[in-house]
Amino acid sequence: MPRPFLLAVAATLAAWLPPIVFGLRWPDYRASRDFISELGAAGAPDAAAVNLSFVVAGGLLVVACLSMARLGPGGRRAAALGLLSAVGWSYVMAAFVPCDAGCPAEGSASQMLHNAAGGLAYLAGAVGLLLAAGGRTREGGGPAWLAIAAGIVALASLIGMGAPELADVRGAMQRVGEAAIFTWLLVEAGAADRGRSRDLGRH
Repeated sequence: MPRPFLLAVAATLAAWLPPIVFGLRWPDYRASRDFISELGAAGAPDAAAVNLSFVVAGGLLVVACLSMARLGPGGRRAAALGLLSAVGWSYVMAAFVPCDAGCPAEGSASQMLHNAAGGLAYLAGAVGLLLAAGGRTREGGGPAWLAIAAGIVALASLIGMGAPELADVRGAMQRVGEAAIFTWLLVEAGAADRGRSRDLGRH
């Protein structure tokens, strides 16, 4: 299996670059206002390509979490990474149950399932990050304060995305939450790689 840090970098690029590219191609799309998944909604200009990118990004995120979990002992850290992988699964889910145009709070069956999967995934990811703060191995890992901060930011962004009075900035709030998640992932994966290198050096 590839090194965790390379997987984390690939997952981050796959999650962030397509929305930027496809968002710029759609004149009516505003990243600060609109959810990422709206790029893959029915009727969106590049919906098929966007949804394919969701599958790739989600799959890479899940594999990155699994690769990090297998390097250390089970227990709290493995559970944290398992919860965080729910964010990756939600990317895949978004490709197969796309939101309606405008991604409203209520809508078609696909929209309701999309909302439920996304909300639960962000909640699981936030809990996973907070759990990761106490799941450091003896070889080390990312700083506990970063896991706590990322978890709080992810949770706050989830709450903000559901607040009607913040509808004009819900896209920005989603991206802040995702930035927190992927920042922790990159730092933790880098620490996992360094720990593996030290272990190999002892043999």
